[in-house]
Amino acid sequence: MTPQHSVGRRERNREAMRARVYEAAISLFAEKGYTATSFDEIADRADVARATVFNYFKRKDEFLLAWGDERRRRLGVMLIQESSRESGVLDQLTRCMSRLGEVTTHERRITSELLLAWVRTGAPVLEEPYTAFIFAQILTDGKARGEVRPDIDAVAVGHLLRDMYLGTLYRWVGEGPPPFPLAQSLTASLRLIFDGILPEDATVAH
Repeated sequence: MTPQHSVGRRERNREAMRARVYEAAISLFAEKGYTATSFDEIADRADVARATVFNYFKRKDEFLLAWGDERRRRLGVMLIQESSRESGVLDQLTRCMSRLGEVTTHERRITSELLLAWVRTGAPVLEEPYTAFIFAQILTDGKARGEVRPDIDAVAVGHLLRDMYLGTLYRWVGEGPPPFPLAQSLTASLRLIFDGILPEDATVAH
């Protein structure tokens, strides 16, 4: 075995172990809650020594940051796929909001448990607003096709759409049944915003 193969194998094993510890922690957070879960329980669930858990996650909030990174990666890929389809700007953004709502609804239990703790880490303020950038690109392309008013700042509206998504999400999470259908609320809010950015001779179909 060459040195390169040996290093590659060790790295793969390390990544696999990190994923094993991470998945054990996330499953426990969903079952017991973030605050109630201990490092000992995570080690037991992953079937590793407690010291092994600390090799990969030295603090409990590092699990939250990893969860946020993984969620951002998955949602980013999904939004890029939805925005790359050939259709109008409103259709693209509607699909993006619908998919965000559907995925989050499917993961409501873990999202409700971890979102507020994740916010307390400061991650939403410090991370790159990836959804805003994707929305802004869709709007920029729509401006070039004449589907959006030429005086509209695509970047500003992209941030507005991201803020709308996060604000709606914060109202939606929590204990008990969902207070309203998330995907439906997101697309309805999108149409309200679009009434103000379409060309004067265009209207949004409600």
